[in-house]
Amino acid sequence: MDEQGRVHYGDHIPSKDAGLGNVELDRQGRVKKETPRTRLSPEERARLEAEERRREEARRLEEARQRRDRALVTTYVNEAEIDLARDRALDQEEANLKGLRIRHKAATDKLAAANAQLAPHAGSQAAPRAAVQMRDEARAELAKLDSLIAQREKAKEDIRQRYEADKLRYRELRARTPR
Repeated sequence: MDEQGRVHYGDHIPSKDAGLGNVELDRQGRVKKETPRTRLSPEERARLEAEERRREEARRLEEARQRRDRALVTTYVNEAEIDLARDRALDQEEANLKGLRIRHKAATDKLAAANAQLAPHAGSQAAPRAAVQMRDEARAELAKLDSLIAQREKAKEDIRQRYEADKLRYRELRARTPR
């Protein structure tokens, strides 16, 4: 029974209700064990709630692992299919990188053109504003593109690692499963 007097049935006691007392029944509905109502200190209640959160997180992680395992064995017929999926994902990343590298070259050319326009005015206040703005924009674009290229390169490595882990897990699952 909770603090409002309602009766609840279940396999475990929620941590927030742990000090309220409970009755454990056997399969026939007879009282097997009765725990008297006690008051929990705030520290005990916090500890019980933290323990409940850990149990819930562990349960959630286990369910996610089981879903992932089911997806692996139902998605792929053999390891070669995992390699094909990896290669398709890497090809997509490589296409993204190719586009970024083309943009990087254009920004590099823009910076070189701006620097060429600014070279005769080195150290003077008479530098053309348009050339200064073009240089600053090119530098900003190059910094942004360098960051994006690094992200895409990291994404490629992550893809390799993820598919390698998938392949190892697939082998484990297939070794356990009779064919």
